[in-house]
Amino acid sequence: MKFELITLLSKQFDKPTASNRVCFIRSLIAKLNLNGYTVEKEARHPHLTSAKINLKVTKHGQTCWIELDNKTPRIRSLESIQSINEHGGNGFILLRNSFLSQHKTLGIDVVSARR
Repeated sequence: MKFELITLLSKQFDKPTASNRVCFIRSLIAKLNLNGYTVEKEARHPHLTSAKINLKVTKHGQTCWIELDNKTPRIRSLESIQSINEHGGNGFILLRNSFLSQHKTLGIDVVSARR
């Protein structure tokens, strides 16, 4: 499911949409919903008691966690997704305003949403 989401969201948003955080999140959630995904914003982290993840995305009983950052991954985002991945879950970081191509940072998939 993670790779489906990466394919769906990678390089899909134009500059005006990606530059405005609120507009970007609305567009992102609409795109996910149109493709059959259920989205929970600011979901409780499954392994870190006081942490939240920007988006919990589910479809057909599968879950993927997405942290949203601006131009570069934040340390907190890397730690959150790393914890999920270490416990057998799936997650990645989506950068809304970056031109970087898809890559891995500390073994975590980092994807650019901006065209």
